[in-house]
Amino acid sequence: MMTGSNCDCLICKLEISLMAELADNQNGEAFRLFTASSLVLSGFPTALKLIQHLHHHENENPSPSSDEVLLALLRFGPDPPFHAMRQRLFLLVFIPTFHRTTSHIITSFPSLTRDDTAQHVITAFLEFLHSDELRSHRSHLAFTIARMMRRRAFRWAIYESRRSLPGETDLTPTARREAHVGEERSRSDIWLGQFFDNCQRRGWLSHEERELVTKFKLEGISGPELARRNGHSEVAIRHRVQRILDRLRRIAQKSNSATPKQLDLFPH
Repeated sequence: MMTGSNCDCLICKLEISLMAELADNQNGEAFRLFTASSLVLSGFPTALKLIQHLHHHENENPSPSSDEVLLALLRFGPDPPFHAMRQRLFLLVFIPTFHRTTSHIITSFPSLTRDDTAQHVITAFLEFLHSDELRSHRSHLAFTIARMMRRRAFRWAIYESRRSLPGETDLTPTARREAHVGEERSRSDIWLGQFFDNCQRRGWLSHEERELVTKFKLEGISGPELARRNGHSEVAIRHRVQRILDRLRRIAQKSNSATPKQLDLFPH
């Protein structure tokens, strides 16, 4: 969460509004009714506890994993009577991702405004959240949702940048680079995911290590934020990620597949 931030952007205002709604006594009762039919969700006494669990998840048993919680939330679907509660919870879980993605886009495409970009980031998120494609996934849900949201948001940003340059036949160097990177990521995400899956099956990579690398290198969560979540120093987090990547590079270099080049996503 963006707690403690002095930011006054649309996303932070949305977070404050959603938190106030969930703190209301009537919505507190609605949350208990919402979670009562789920063994996983009923373990959280309040909505805030559920959000905190997903933001600070450390894979310690007997706590449910982030995938278990997100799958339980997805099972409710978009239908009444719990649609509003489900949507509030999902929005709050991904507030930090909205904020990072919006900042990244407006840095790459300075002609776009922060509020317009934030609105389209959230729209891209909600569209994918209600898609059949998401329902086919059973693992790494947070990464999958964040990746698809970013991809759709960047496509919108590229299109809007082109429209804002009448008489120009090409994008700025930064926008061209982002467009190319977006296309490459679509393929490399699949290859890298397959490589990680294989390493996990063979016992070369634990679920916890995969989540750490994914959050730090792919989702862009900062070292200080990961350190705060996991109770370790930033230096310890960075050293651990580097050790994991060094091991994966050695494994990839010994294989006969085309996988090794995917680790170029993670420069030394």
